[in-house]
Parts: sequence; C-alpha cells; structure tokens
Amino acid sequence: MAFLIDGVDYTDTIAAGGLKWQRNDIDGPNAGRNKSGTMIRDRIATKMRTDWKCRPLPGPRNRQLLQALTPEFVTVTYDDPQDGAATRVMYANNLTSEFLMRRPDGTDWWQNTQFPLVER
Repeated sequence: MAFLIDGVDYTDTIAAGGLKWQRNDIDGPNAGRNKSGTMIRDRIATKMRTDWKCRPLPGPRNRQLLQALTPEFVTVTYDDPQDGAATRVMYANNLTSEFLMRRPDGTDWWQNTQFPLVER
C-alpha cells in the first residue's frame, strides 16, 4: 500500500485496516424521482473520499503528517481499490489526534490520528 502527500511517503504512518474508501456521486439539479416514482439520475461528477487512521506515532512524525495536511489542497497518491494506483488532488478537514504518553526518553507519542481526504 502506498500513501504519499505532495510526494512525501507517509505509508509507514497508516494503521492496519486504517483506510476506508468511498465513492461519492454528485447529482445535478435534474436528479430525483418522477411522478411514477422512477429514479432519474443526473450524475455530474464522481468524487472519491478516503478516511485514514494512523498507528501510534512519535510526536515529530505525527506533527509532520498533520502539517502536510494543512494546505487547502494536497496531491495524494494511494492504492485505490477501484482504480488501482491513483493520484488525486484532495482536501483534509476534521483532523483528530489523541495524546498517548510520554516515554522515558522524553518523546511524546500520539494515537488515533484520523482524517478524511476528499477529492476536489
């Protein structure tokens, strides 16, 4: 599995089972059911959404990842279950991370770092 943000490899940060994939259809104004109840589709676009969950990470690596997701849009390369290797312009919002512990060497560790990436 590959996971790159703007060309930087973050594959090592992803937890086992830490990728959830979703295809979203965007319907236009003519979509809906007609008088007989038949669904009329007016799909104008298809966008991918991925939800990522990280393994516990040392503070510096966790910070690096969160900072990589700060720009309004980022270029993400990942293994898409429908399309295979994919590179898409995406945005992240609603990032979360929980403090786990401080190790004896003074390193802070973080857990449950999670975020969605939605295609532009």
